[in-house]
Amino acid sequence: MADNFGLKIGIEGEHEFKNALRDINQSFKVLGSEMTLVTSQFDKNDKSVQAVTARNATLNKEIDAQKNKIETLRAALQNASESFGENDRRTHNWQIQLNKAQAELNGMERELEQSTIEADNLGDELDESGKSAEDAGGKFDKLGGILKGIGVAMGAVAVAAGAAAIKLGKEVVQQFAPRSHQGFVPALRIAVRLLCPA
Repeated sequence: MADNFGLKIGIEGEHEFKNALRDINQSFKVLGSEMTLVTSQFDKNDKSVQAVTARNATLNKEIDAQKNKIETLRAALQNASESFGENDRRTHNWQIQLNKAQAELNGMERELEQSTIEADNLGDELDESGKSAEDAGGKFDKLGGILKGIGVAMGAVAVAAGAAAIKLGKEVVQQFAPRSHQGFVPALRIAVRLLCPA
C-alpha cells in the first residue's frame, strides 16, 4: 500500500513538473521572439553600445529563465529518483533533460561573457577616442594661439609699413614741393610708385 502511495505521488509530481516545464518553455518562446526583435533592430555584427546593451538585456532574461528551468528539472529528477528509483527510465529522462539544460546555460553564459567583453572593449575605444579628441583640441588651441600671434605680428608690420610710407611720402613732398606746385604732382606719383610697386 505504501509503494502505491509513493508511485501515485511520483506520477502526480511528474505531471506537475511537466506542466511547470511547459510554462518555462513557453516563456523561452517569448524570449526567443524578443531576441529576434532585438536582432532585427540592429545588424547582427553591430557592436554599438545600444545593440550590445539590448542583446545583453534579453540574454540576461533568457539566463534567468534557464536557471529556473534547471531548478525545476533538479526537483523533478529528485522526485523521480525517490518515487521510481535511480535506474527507472523516467528518472533517466529527467537526468538527460537536466544535463541538456545545464549545457544550454553554459552556452548562454559564455555568450553573455563575450558580449560583455565586447561592450567593455567598445567603452575603452570610446574613452580613447575622447582622449584623442581632447588632445587634438589642445593642439588646435595651440595652433589658434600661434595663428593669432602671426596675425598680430602681420598687423604690426602693416602698421609699420604704412607709417614708413607716410614718412617717405612726406619726405618726397617736402623735397619737391618747395620748388614749385607743379613738382608736387610728379612727387606724389613717385611716392605712390615707391610705396605700391605694381
